[in-house]
Parts: sequence; C-alpha cells; structure tokens
Amino acid sequence: MDNYEINILRRDGNWKKVNPNDRILSSLEENEALEKKSINLKGEKSKNDFLYYLNEVNFIIGKLEVLENEKNKLKAQLKNYEQKFLNKKINTEDKINSLTKEKEMLDKAINLIKNLKKF
Repeated sequence: MDNYEINILRRDGNWKKVNPNDRILSSLEENEALEKKSINLKGEKSKNDFLYYLNEVNFIIGKLEVLENEKNKLKAQLKNYEQKFLNKKINTEDKINSLTKEKEMLDKAINLIKNLKKF
C-alpha cells in the first residue's frame, strides 16, 4: 500500500500525478498562484480563470438553491402559523358572537325585570 499515487484534476482539465510523500498543499498553492497570474496577450482572462469563475458561479448557484429551499421552508412555517392564527381568530369570533348573544339576552332579561317592577 506504500506504492500509490494521487491524481489531481487541475483547473485546465489536465490530471497531475502526485506522490503521497510530496508536499501536496504547498505545490497546489504555488500552482494556483501561478495560474491566477497568467493572462493572455489580448488582455482576456485565460482558460484557467474561466474555469475558476465558472466554479465560483456554480458555487453561488448552489448557495442560492440552498437559500431558496430555506425560504420555502420558512414560507411553509409561516403558512402553518397563519392557519393557527386564523383558527384562533375564528374561535375568538365564535366566543364574541356567543357573548354578544348572551349580553343581548341579559339586557332583555334586565329590561323585562324593570318593566315587571313598574307594574
């Protein structure tokens, strides 16, 4: 198992073979620094930069998808709370109607008692 190598896919699409004993991180960082500095003579970004930006855009799209999923979950929670409040409102309105009817009945009873006392 000591005799193996690691293949790393580079931004330019080529594979780089690396021995496990090599200092992978430092060489990768150096390669990335060199790739970022490379610019075409025409002033356009190189293929490496294009792939880098493409990866960045994909990363942002992934973040947006996560945010969209979170937003949908929050909307569902809000819908649940809205339904609970609507149910509570309906119950409260029923209680208010019941109490209003009870108040009307009490007013009628009080008026009846007052009228009977006048007899």
